[in-house]
Amino acid sequence: MKIYLSTEGTYPFVLGGVSTWVDMLVHGLPQHDFEVGALVDNPHHRIQYRPPANVTLQPIPLWGLELAEEYLPRRDGWRRALRTSSPVVRDRFLPAWEHLVNCLAAPEADPRALGDSLSDVARFAERYDLRRALGDASAWALLLDQLQKNPIHARTGLAPVMDFARTLYRYLLPLTAPTPECDVAHSSAAALCALPAIVAKYRYGTPLVLTEHGIYLRERLLAMSAEPFGTKVLFANFYRAVVELAYREADVLTPVCGYNAQWEQALGVDEDRIRVIHNGVDPARIDVWPEPDGPPTIGFVGRIDPLKDVLTLIQAFVRVRSTIPDARLRLWGPATSPEYLEQCEIAVSDLGLSDVATFEGPTNDIAAAYGASHVIGLSSISEAFPYTAVEAMLAARPIVATAVGGVTEAVGPAQCRGASMVVEPGDPGAMADALIAVLGASPAERGLLGDWARRRALTLFTAQRMFDDYDDVYNRLFESATSGISGNGADAPNSAPDPSPASDRAMAHAVS
Repeated sequence: MKIYLSTEGTYPFVLGGVSTWVDMLVHGLPQHDFEVGALVDNPHHRIQYRPPANVTLQPIPLWGLELAEEYLPRRDGWRRALRTSSPVVRDRFLPAWEHLVNCLAAPEADPRALGDSLSDVARFAERYDLRRALGDASAWALLLDQLQKNPIHARTGLAPVMDFARTLYRYLLPLTAPTPECDVAHSSAAALCALPAIVAKYRYGTPLVLTEHGIYLRERLLAMSAEPFGTKVLFANFYRAVVELAYREADVLTPVCGYNAQWEQALGVDEDRIRVIHNGVDPARIDVWPEPDGPPTIGFVGRIDPLKDVLTLIQAFVRVRSTIPDARLRLWGPATSPEYLEQCEIAVSDLGLSDVATFEGPTNDIAAAYGASHVIGLSSISEAFPYTAVEAMLAARPIVATAVGGVTEAVGPAQCRGASMVVEPGDPGAMADALIAVLGASPAERGLLGDWARRRALTLFTAQRMFDDYDDVYNRLFESATSGISGNGADAPNSAPDPSPASDRAMAHAVS
């Protein structure tokens, strides 16, 4: 089977959880050929992953060198399109463009209208040269005229409006990306990378799978919250339009956790089109080490990044030390934010922890990192379904984590000495109490917790199970398409099993 897999800011150019997921997927399903459309911000990224033989890569840069040549007509173009003359722009593009602009400028988003308007532009891009239409003077004039007539945006100023227009032009370019004829299209987010997959559906009738690792709309709105008003409404409505269209056109949504599925349903997706497929880990990658000798050690494995909230873990460690004076904290992982790493290092120094809290840097031997720890701490303020949690469980290590995203689904209902091992984010006191409970338990008690966690991961969160689930989704959609069944959710797969069965809950309390 041939799969068109669209990504955004991830594989194969950027390291991270979504990139790891893509890399595992294309390696784990060698029976399928993957055409990867990789949306990136510029064309000069270096490849960080080596794609296997079943992958064909097509980078889709949004921004370039800002040279004049970028705006000249291409001899062949990205897609063979019908001639896009000024009359075609006037008669076939401007009505759809005006509808989109007015929906973006509305003070309150109408999700269906936003999706309809972006769909009209996408259908134009399916047949005509969208670059030519967006570059036409009449399109720019209409945008400026409609915004200046709108009472909300009339005083925004020409410069911010022009900046929005320029950005919008770039954001719509994925609609012009090359989309080969494939059996199934799979978008790795309800984001800009979904646009070429949607065009493939319009053009070829390709069924569409949509996987969400995080909730794109929530993430974009949170990122915009601290920005000045200016064009905020315009961008917020545009992101809503992208998400609405992606949700509407997806035949099956495969969020990586039930938490994301709840968001999707709240945003209007029918439950019968959703199938949760948790991220999986290959157990062969994670050796189980005996509990280490030496001082009680809290391990952290992940990025040194604000979203991981390492500062809260450091603050919790201060309280741990007040009860367990010989405790140690070891932090493995790359610093994606040098500024945040510096904040964490300053906090360690100011709190007098420099000799007992160490930054170990990136590691290629994660099994050794887990093996050197008595308990793993995960203090994130935002997660999807983190690999760290599953890896720690496969390493038979107890994990204390925050109740964000799909973390609770991964860790389950385990308790230690009456203390829950899942705590609220941003609460160093609660995290410290849970860590103290685990470190204060006997090795035998920690061993029971670790063994239970490993059995849970082997049952629910293996890489092979993830591969089998996606393969099943692909095959069902392909069979539906070739049998002539149409419509979103046709022959949709059943939901994934409950990741917290009653037997697990009973075992968790038995070792608490």
